Amino acid sequence: MLGGFKNMAGLASMMKDLPRMQARMEEVKASLSTLRVEATSAGGTVSVTATGDLRIEDIQISEEADLERLAGLVQVTVNEALAMARQEAQRRLAEVAEEIGLPMPPGGSLPGPF
Repeated sequence: MLGGFKNMAGLASMMKDLPRMQARMEEVKASLSTLRVEATSAGGTVSVTATGDLRIEDIQISEEADLERLAGLVQVTVNEALAMARQEAQRRLAEVAEEIGLPMPPGGSLPGPF
């Protein structure tokens, strides 16, 4: 019986802090648009820059690129850049969740596009 009261008190405390928690999460989400990660293919033929909100910002292709291999290199490198951006976004959001006392779901990742 007392355990139920403790859980209710914890929930009430969390609800009281909800506006602060939401503001902090929105702040971190907004900062993700300034995050930049870069992935480079083996040999340096293709370089892709992605943002923390999972947008491709830039693709650089060396002049020595073999056009037959280029499509595959671009695909692999773009996917790597997006994975890097997703991983960093998850890390930042998880850090904030821990900071504000939100429990992490099983698997340690937050729901959403990240």
